[in-house]
Amino acid sequence: MNECLSSRLRRDGFESLPEARQKRLKKALFWFMEEFYVYIIHSHQKGVFYKGYTQYPEKRLFEHNNGLSRYTKGKGPWKLVYLEKFKTKKEALIRERKLKKVNSKYLRWLILQECNLLK
Repeated sequence: MNECLSSRLRRDGFESLPEARQKRLKKALFWFMEEFYVYIIHSHQKGVFYKGYTQYPEKRLFEHNNGLSRYTKGKGPWKLVYLEKFKTKKEALIRERKLKKVNSKYLRWLILQECNLLK
């Protein structure tokens, strides 16, 4: 962002810009702020892990615990035990795919590591 535009935004906010430019800038800022998460949830009742990715971990956990996800329906209650943040959807999907291939011993180890945002 050029310095002139930057100082104008600080002084006047978005309102001083033409409406079309406001929309483009807000969309660009929203895209820049997007974050993607890989998560692991655990059902103590069934003793199983589920791995996935989302932009909204709290909302996704709610969906799992309320039967709104086909695979996890009826296997809960679920507890969020691992969360890792990525800048792009592609990075998150690659990580999710790798985690889906590992065994539960590795997952239990991973949950205790520093990369877990829940630690």
